[in-house]
Amino acid sequence: MVKGLDEIRGVKEYVSAFENLVRNSKVSISNIKPSQWAEENIVINSGAFPGRLKYSLTPYTREIIDCMAPDHPARWVAVMKGGQLGFSSTILIPGIGWMIANQPGNSYLTVGSPDLIDPAMEKVDLMIDGSGIRHLIKPSVNRNRAQKSGDTNTKKEFSKGYLTVAYAGNHKAWRQVDLMYGWFDDLEAVKSSSKESGNTIDLIEQRFAAYANRHKIYYISTPELKSTSNIEPVYLKGDQRKYLTPCPCCGEFIEWVWTIEENGITGGITWQVDENGELIAESVGYTCQKCGGFFTDEKKHQLLNQGYWQPTAKPSQPGYYSYHLSSLYAPPGIYNWERYVRRWIDIHPPGQPRDEAKYKTFVNVVLGLTYEETAEAPEANAIMGNIRDYEIGMVPESISIDDENGKIVLLTCGADMNGNRDDARLDYEIVAHAENGTIYSITHGSIGTFVKGESKKDDDRVKWTYQENMPNSVWPEFEKILEPIYKTDTGREIPIAITGLDTGHCTTDAYAFIDRTNCNIIGFKGEGEEKIKIGQDKKTIRESTERPQLYIVRVGLIKDRLAEYMNLNWGGDGTPQPGNFLNFPQPGHGLYGFRNYFEHFESEERAFEKNAIVWKKKNGKQNHLWDCRIYNMAIRDVFIDKLTKAYKQKLTFADYAALVAPYL
Repeated sequence: MVKGLDEIRGVKEYVSAFENLVRNSKVSISNIKPSQWAEENIVINSGAFPGRLKYSLTPYTREIIDCMAPDHPARWVAVMKGGQLGFSSTILIPGIGWMIANQPGNSYLTVGSPDLIDPAMEKVDLMIDGSGIRHLIKPSVNRNRAQKSGDTNTKKEFSKGYLTVAYAGNHKAWRQVDLMYGWFDDLEAVKSSSKESGNTIDLIEQRFAAYANRHKIYYISTPELKSTSNIEPVYLKGDQRKYLTPCPCCGEFIEWVWTIEENGITGGITWQVDENGELIAESVGYTCQKCGGFFTDEKKHQLLNQGYWQPTAKPSQPGYYSYHLSSLYAPPGIYNWERYVRRWIDIHPPGQPRDEAKYKTFVNVVLGLTYEETAEAPEANAIMGNIRDYEIGMVPESISIDDENGKIVLLTCGADMNGNRDDARLDYEIVAHAENGTIYSITHGSIGTFVKGESKKDDDRVKWTYQENMPNSVWPEFEKILEPIYKTDTGREIPIAITGLDTGHCTTDAYAFIDRTNCNIIGFKGEGEEKIKIGQDKKTIRESTERPQLYIVRVGLIKDRLAEYMNLNWGGDGTPQPGNFLNFPQPGHGLYGFRNYFEHFESEERAFEKNAIVWKKKNGKQNHLWDCRIYNMAIRDVFIDKLTKAYKQKLTFADYAALVAPYL
């Protein structure tokens, strides 16, 4: 009897479904090494080296990915590294593919921030499709819609395991999971602890307790601050392996480091500059710390492939492998040694203090080391030597020209409100900005008699007020400072272009004055005790939506900049002043003394908290003229911001100076 077509179709669909189930559940367990599987199956679609994955390009990553093999004794693998070394494309993504195809298990890949989850899963998807293992992933279309598993943008399920991509800082997301594999990328971006969950590393490792003898935990990150580092402590728990390559001169195997002293030989990256201080490109190379011989990175590919990993410490427990690698090992085609030397020279301008933010970034992303922070405080004597031969109130344009700083192109005033509404003191400073950004202080002063901690002792003094139309109101006196036209020593007249007034104190009275006066005044409000992430480039000012002519100032960023300006050096021997150098007039008339002016510039200190700079006021110190200088610097940023918007193109202060100087 011939069966009906519907019955035949039903049998075929059942058989087909059964075959799919068997195929999707079948996992080929093999002893193939992860690096071998990756070279046979992984194709890189983007980056510096598209095409079939070859560990000969990054030979230092072969051993690290092979730590995943079940017969390898590694249980923990910590990698503290520089940037642009190819670890994501040669370890993380291929390792996940090898695991799915050969040794499946419950696994997590974590990233440094929530917005990196989707890009990470996109890389995983490309790898799955490119390596031909899509059939091992359970499709979400065959699952109940209510179930949050299968093939999604955060999770891949396969026989005997799954992969979840998550943000490591979200402790709640993985409290109830049992893991066999874990790749914790950009570990430094994760907070080291939380009130709810405690220590992050302890929380991570507890998730692997069910696989105590089989788990593979990878910690990978570029380091940041030593005091808050996550990656350095786990690296130090391991055997601290270094990648050694043969010296072409003596054949000894050495680690490539920026600088090293060994047996009386100074080794490391070396270079020469010409008489103008310009780098001689062909002089860049490496001096061997064993023999003193010199070689370049021309044969880096060959040297890297002759290298090997050497343990340098006893691990805290068996199975704890750790690796350190700087960006000096980046393969040919990525930045070479010359590039890093040029960056180093930029960080260390001749005769000037190093750019600390850039130096910190170099230590982290190039050398792959933590940056050890120390509290710093500007010192008044660093700028008291910058007193010049010009009088208070005079704009020293001829001196500026002689200093090769150009003409004076902008006059500004910064003012700081102190005391309270009925016992006020307004501090101010007027400064001149030269073409190259150098600053000449013109005058400073105070209106009012309030002194914190002292005023209550003196009941006979005259008190000033911030109220309008009242006796001893500070505002009419302040206008007498702002309205006059100032003269340069070249005979030119120049008005104060913009005044910046701190409105975070006695705010209502400050706004009333700004709205009433004919002087060009803008209000400033600080963002409070904000933390400035080291190396992070952000705008110092932004327009407030609260009211017109009000700007929010990231005072921490400007304080950091001012501290650098205070340390600029100038010999005064006919050489040009460095840009942003600070100049001051001859003291007199009770102005520009140590106590009433210069001491204000050492009233705050720069501290470090969790990879951020925080400026804190010293106890008992007056900081009002320091704040006035901060506002003057913010005014210049506002001025350029206004010009940028008016011209609808990005402008700098140098652009403005070049535009107006010919007409002065």
